[in-house]
Amino acid sequence: MKTHHGKSLCRHRLNQAAVALSMLSGVAAQAADSGGDTPAAESPASNPWEMLSKGRFEGHARTIYFHSSNAYYVPGLRQDTASIGGKIGFRSAGYQGFSFGVSGFLQRPLHRSGDPARVDGYVGPDITAMGEAYARWENRHARVTLGNQAIELPFAASYDWRMAAQLFQGISARYGLSDGNHITAVRMTRFKSYIDDRFRKLTTYNTTIDAYSPAGMAETPGFYGVGGVRSLDLQTMELRGQAWYFNYQDYARMAYAQAQWSAKGDGVGVLPFIAGQVFRQTGEGRKLLGPVDSKVYGVQVGARRHSATLSLSYNRIVPNAGSYLNGALVTPYAHYVASGPMFAQPFLSSAQDLGAGNAWALDLNGAPAPGWFIGLRYSYMDLKSSATAPSLRQSEYLGYAIYQFSGKLKGLRVTNFIALARSPNHAANFWQNRLAMEYRW
Repeated sequence: MKTHHGKSLCRHRLNQAAVALSMLSGVAAQAADSGGDTPAAESPASNPWEMLSKGRFEGHARTIYFHSSNAYYVPGLRQDTASIGGKIGFRSAGYQGFSFGVSGFLQRPLHRSGDPARVDGYVGPDITAMGEAYARWENRHARVTLGNQAIELPFAASYDWRMAAQLFQGISARYGLSDGNHITAVRMTRFKSYIDDRFRKLTTYNTTIDAYSPAGMAETPGFYGVGGVRSLDLQTMELRGQAWYFNYQDYARMAYAQAQWSAKGDGVGVLPFIAGQVFRQTGEGRKLLGPVDSKVYGVQVGARRHSATLSLSYNRIVPNAGSYLNGALVTPYAHYVASGPMFAQPFLSSAQDLGAGNAWALDLNGAPAPGWFIGLRYSYMDLKSSATAPSLRQSEYLGYAIYQFSGKLKGLRVTNFIALARSPNHAANFWQNRLAMEYRW
C-alpha cells in the first residue's frame, strides 16, 4: 500500500472494505437484504391476481456519514462526506410456488466537498439504480431464482450495509432452505457494484472500482460456482463444515473449505470453539490479472460466554513471487469491498488486497444490554505486495457500537465504527469514523 498521490490515492479512495458479515453474525445491524434468501410474502395467493394484492412493499431509508483524517495514509487529506438514500422494493405472494420481486436504490449527497480528492468514493456518488428484478420458484425443499438478485456466497455477496447493494444477474438454485444444511449452485453473467447504476459484464477489478487495475475495462462472461454447508448437532457439540468451488471466468478458479467445532451448553460457563479454512486458487482463461497460484490457510480459536465472544484469528497467505500480488487471492466481486470469509481481517482494507504473508486479528464482541451490540478488534497485517516490497506491518484498532431500537421505534438502528490504522511504511496514521442511521420497514 503506497502513500503518494495519483495512482495509489485513486485506488485506496475506493477501498471500502467492511468488517465481514460473519463478524456480526446474527446481528440485525448489518443483516443483508438478500433477495436470494428472502421468501415471498407470507400469505400464499389462491390465484395470479393475489400475487399482487397479497404482496408487500419493503425497504429502508439510510443516512451515512464518513469522516477520514490522513485518508488512506495521505498526510493532511481530510474527507467529510454524507449521503442519504435507501431502497424500496416489492415482493409478490407465492402462487403455486411462483413469485417475483423488484427493487430500486437511490443515493444523494447531504454534504460533499467541491474537491474530488476530499470526497469519499463510497458515500459520494449519485446513484439511481434498478435493483432486484427476479422470478422465483420454490417449495419446502428447494428454490430457483432467475434474474437480478442478491446472493450471499463467499466473496460474492450483497454487502448490504452500503447504500446500494451489490447485485448479480443470472440463475441460482438451492436445495435445503436451512442456513446450516444446503447445497447451492449459481451461474451469474452480469454484476452491479455498490456504486454502479446498471448491470454489466464487469467486476470490481475493472477501472470503475480500481482505476489502475491491469484488467482495465475488459468484460468477462461472469462466474459460476457450487458448494454447500452441512451442520451436525451432537448434543454437547456442533460440527459445521462448508466447501465451495468457483470459476471466475478470465480471472481464476478457487476451491475453499472450512470446518468448525463448537461446544454447546445450557447458557452457563465458557464454550470454546475452533475452526480451520483453506483456499486454493489457480488462473483461468485470459488471466486478466496475470498468473494466479495462491494458497491460503487459516485457523481461528475462541470462546463464548452468554452473548460475549472472544476470538483469535490467523491466516497464512503463502508468498509466491510469480503470482498476482505475491500470492494473494483473486476475488473479482470483493476486491476493494470486503475480506469475505477470511478469518483475519482489517476494517479499512481487505486482507486479500494487501499481499501475502501473515495476518492476525483479535476480536471481542457481544450484546451487553437489549438492543446493543458492541465490539473491539485489533488486526496486524504482516503482508508484502511483492517479493521485494517491505512488509506493510499494519496495526489497526477498531471499535464499534450498534443500537437497535424497539417499541414504537422498531426498525430504526444506529451504527458507528471508528478505526485507526498505522504502518511504519507511512508517515501519517489513517483514521476513519463511519456513522449510519437506518429505518427499515
